[in-house]
Amino acid sequence: MLLEKVNKVLKPLSKFRLFVIFISGLVIIASLFPPLLIRTLIDSLGQDNLHFLVVTILTSLLIYFVLDFLREYLWSNLLARGKGFVRALLFENVLHKEYDYFLTHSLGDISNKILNDSEIYTRHRLILLPTLLLNISHVIIVAIFLAFINIYMMIGAIIFSFAFYGIYKIVNKRLRETAVKEREGYSDMLGAANETLMGINTIQLYSVENYFAKYFERIVEKYETRLITFKMWNALAGSATYAVISLLPIASVLIGILFMPIMNISAGDILAFYTLLPNLSTPLKNLTEFNIERQNARAIEKRLEELLEKKEAENENLNKIEKIETIEFENLGFDHEKGKKAFKNLNIKVELGDALAITGPSGTGKTTMLRMLKRRKNPTEGKILLNGIDALEIDVDSYIERIAVLTQDFFIFDDTISENINLGHNYSEKLIRDRAYTACIDHLSLDENAMGLSGGEKQRVALARALACDFDVLILDEPTSELDYETETKIIKNLKEFQKEHCCILIVVTHSENVIKNLCTKNLKLL
Repeated sequence: MLLEKVNKVLKPLSKFRLFVIFISGLVIIASLFPPLLIRTLIDSLGQDNLHFLVVTILTSLLIYFVLDFLREYLWSNLLARGKGFVRALLFENVLHKEYDYFLTHSLGDISNKILNDSEIYTRHRLILLPTLLLNISHVIIVAIFLAFINIYMMIGAIIFSFAFYGIYKIVNKRLRETAVKEREGYSDMLGAANETLMGINTIQLYSVENYFAKYFERIVEKYETRLITFKMWNALAGSATYAVISLLPIASVLIGILFMPIMNISAGDILAFYTLLPNLSTPLKNLTEFNIERQNARAIEKRLEELLEKKEAENENLNKIEKIETIEFENLGFDHEKGKKAFKNLNIKVELGDALAITGPSGTGKTTMLRMLKRRKNPTEGKILLNGIDALEIDVDSYIERIAVLTQDFFIFDDTISENINLGHNYSEKLIRDRAYTACIDHLSLDENAMGLSGGEKQRVALARALACDFDVLILDEPTSELDYETETKIIKNLKEFQKEHCCILIVVTHSENVIKNLCTKNLKLL
């Protein structure tokens, strides 16, 4: 699934990638001419065409420089665009995940997969295979040119190069194992950082900054141990390649000098061979890095697959409803996984125009009930009936958007009050101002950044956002917890007028006697 979806989003780059591959092929060819021309120059000393050879060498070097610059720029451009496509794909899929996924997965780990793991996998899918073929072709072409210069020196270089393959096999297995552990350790570290910063208010209120600093330090130390191990094997692979590449020219020159009288090897041959051999350094180094990145890509492939997994589609034969007119709890109950009952045998019915208060001590299942109404959890006993039909027998997409929600952990992002109310919809300015009035924030400028508001003002922005939706049911979870009595009373009055005008169902989780007595018409008390 991952491979199929990534290939699909990267398809628009296929022609551009072919062009980059073509330019890269030209660079390989252009890199071979200067050493051969130098060989001709050395063997032609004293002849009349020296000036022409010098100009030709300089021209070939200039062409090589321009093509090499263009190649590097185009590869970077290709990768940057590809990373953007894949990150957008993964982020979109994450936003459609079931709510329980976010309860069981670290936000840091999710972010790491989207931002960092995706880059490694994109390189693997978009760049590594073409560069593998290009580098193999580069090695073969250089080998042919070396054989053309002198076959005996070429054979000596090949024999010497067998050491690289042996080291490659030894290092390969450990490299893959340490790559997996390094990725997991990085996710743990990023997750700890995100979660700690999200709780900074509580941490500072309890003056436990030093405790969490030490906690994070331990996680960093654990990651660094894994990173050092991975880097050791990474460095070993790179050093082995560098050693082979560095010694090859020296070994070849020694072979040339030793056999110079016997095999008719000229000084130009030796110099050209010595100059051309470094052309193997880049492709051999790239082949080593290909192995490293391939192991990394294999290590994170399952991690990214998880982001794309989707819950199986609901039965297409399920009932569909366009408007919620009644909600009824019929012997409703819910058991947590550990066997603890949240509530049981709840029976109540609400209709359009009703305002239901759900009250009770903490831990009695009020939030669980709200999640059941939004189908984030299903009852373990009894039923929730919508228009007299079991909610489990209704296509969730046909009714879920008819329910608007204001949660306790209201979400405010870094933009204007207007955009926070709009939340990606195309509401009219009049609608936004009307809902701001109902939520008692009409005294604020809609162009003001919402991040600078107080807790109570942010809560009212979130309330205005919920009111702006097109809904039949409005669920409010502690909607006035951040407000003073006077502001709460104003909002209760505005909500009553709003409900009378729009004839909707209100379901309010609250501890406020003011809300229970002056807004709600029914009360469901959980024990």
